[in-house]
Amino acid sequence: MKQKGGYHSWVHRFGIASSLFLFVAMTAFPIAVSAVYGLWPDFKLLWPGFIAVILFMAPYWPAETIGYMSVMGPGALYMSYITGNVTNLRMPATIGTINSLGIKPNTDECHTMAVIACGASIITTVVIVALGVVIAAPLAPVLSSPVIQPAFDYVVPALFGGLVAQTILKGKKQFLYFLAPLAVCLFFCYFTAVNSAYYMLIAIAISVLIYVTDYKSGKNKEKKEA
Repeated sequence: MKQKGGYHSWVHRFGIASSLFLFVAMTAFPIAVSAVYGLWPDFKLLWPGFIAVILFMAPYWPAETIGYMSVMGPGALYMSYITGNVTNLRMPATIGTINSLGIKPNTDECHTMAVIACGASIITTVVIVALGVVIAAPLAPVLSSPVIQPAFDYVVPALFGGLVAQTILKGKKQFLYFLAPLAVCLFFCYFTAVNSAYYMLIAIAISVLIYVTDYKSGKNKEKKEA
């Protein structure tokens, strides 16, 4: 028991220390460059975006930490949050590993394999990114060719088109959650002088209002049926 407590204490100390070190390392360079050249971002334009992202992600932060901890354990969780892409890469790698091995979640075996799976996922990501950086220069003339340029122009619309199509196919309510904020954003874009940085805040507020209204109407309907 003492050995287990010592291991977890070490993981938390190492995870917190490495997270703080990498945070300082990532923020030091842009701050140093801004200080040397005297070029600072206009925070009056940035703060609406910061608030919008915080409001959008605030429910996920505690939920992810609590939900992921039982499967990944502290070691893999620190590793995943430092390197990023937890939902898209680290968690699927962990789930696939423990499912293929038949390991129960929230056990020492599960947390050990989570560290191995996340480590392998991180190494794979770094190798692929490194190869992309090395290959990008020789392939620059091909990638910038006018022949294939239209394909890159339609990548983002194709991705969002697939997401919108899934939303529409799920049902009318989900489509309403998407359509109403979009309509309001288009209205502010073409008929008002509101800064575009506020669009996400407006869309979030409208989405919350629609959801709360729909939730209350559904509860009232259930009460009447009961």
